[in-house]
Amino acid sequence: MGNLSERLKQSDIFGELTDAELTDIARFCREEAHPENAVLLTEDARAERLFLVESGKLALEKKIQLSKRAKARAATVGYVEPGSVAGWSALVQPYVYTSTGLCLEPTRVIAIDGAALREYLERHPAAGLKVLTALASLIGTRYKNAMDTLTFFLSIASHELRAPLSAIENYLQVMLDRFTGDLTEKQQRMLQRSLLRVRDLRALIGDLVDLARMRPEQIQADFEWFDPGEVGTEAFEDVRLAAAERNIKIKIVPPPHFEKIVGARRRLRQVLTNLLSNAVKFSPEGSAVVFRAWYEPDTLYFEVEDEGVGIPPEDLPHIFEDFYRADNVGDAPGTGLGLALAKKIMDAHGGAIRVSSPYGEGKTGTRFTVVIPRNLQTPEMRRRQWVSTNRERINE
Repeated sequence: MGNLSERLKQSDIFGELTDAELTDIARFCREEAHPENAVLLTEDARAERLFLVESGKLALEKKIQLSKRAKARAATVGYVEPGSVAGWSALVQPYVYTSTGLCLEPTRVIAIDGAALREYLERHPAAGLKVLTALASLIGTRYKNAMDTLTFFLSIASHELRAPLSAIENYLQVMLDRFTGDLTEKQQRMLQRSLLRVRDLRALIGDLVDLARMRPEQIQADFEWFDPGEVGTEAFEDVRLAAAERNIKIKIVPPPHFEKIVGARRRLRQVLTNLLSNAVKFSPEGSAVVFRAWYEPDTLYFEVEDEGVGIPPEDLPHIFEDFYRADNVGDAPGTGLGLALAKKIMDAHGGAIRVSSPYGEGKTGTRFTVVIPRNLQTPEMRRRQWVSTNRERINE
């Protein structure tokens, strides 16, 4: 038992415990040896044990499913090497494993009873504080490293992909503008569709990069004064070609006049463009989309209303989740990221994005409402306010 307690001390979460604490914990540990390809923990299963890897290597895998109809695939999200612990979900509610642990080679571990360890740490708060502090640091480091790696990879990939896509888009636009000669009606229609698909792909690449690096503080750092009417016009122009191709009329209902507000101009355009694009994409040909805006004393509202397929009631609570797509979207292009990103943008503005869909009982259509507070501040305004509030303290 003493030998086992000494080996526990070499781990990244038990290293600060006393010899007496390690001896106590060693009582509900056991040594195990597993062959290559053995599964030690399964995603979504009850987290009953932690595993301290002593030799060998574990791969941590997560199921990735881009839609409910798509095939779930396993993706490796990390590795656990000697001295590190897998299965820490056994210490954290709801005590369910968040990934699958697969032995990449013959692996020897110390298996720790999760319930017994939780009970011990509750009865010995000093030891519990040490373990949970080390665990929080470990998880934070792993999360940061994973996000940094993902952001770096997506940034490189997007740069390499956007350059040829931009060239293709420019060539297509030159041909559509008749600079290379006249086009037949059929040729023009085919080029317009090709241009739309290229723009869809470019937007998808942008969404994937945004998903990895979008943070509230990054959005708020871009707050500035701008004319929301101009942003609405730009969003309309972003989808005008797609609407024309499907003979969908976009009816614009502006307020009597637009007043400048503070916000992240580029990001709010992204929100409005996404809502208009979805309205066009999921509406029947020849229908109409209403794009309106109005002011209330403390709020600016933008609203997009369509005559499309609507959203099933069971899907409404989930439409702002990453990669979620409603059951009735069919083969329409998209990954389910647009609305998730739109919500993140509005959350950073202290606003909201609301949805109402009378789907069912012969009714169709969806209405999205964007709520933008009118009391937001630019970074310079926040700095001045902080200086004013803390002036006496600064002068001391």
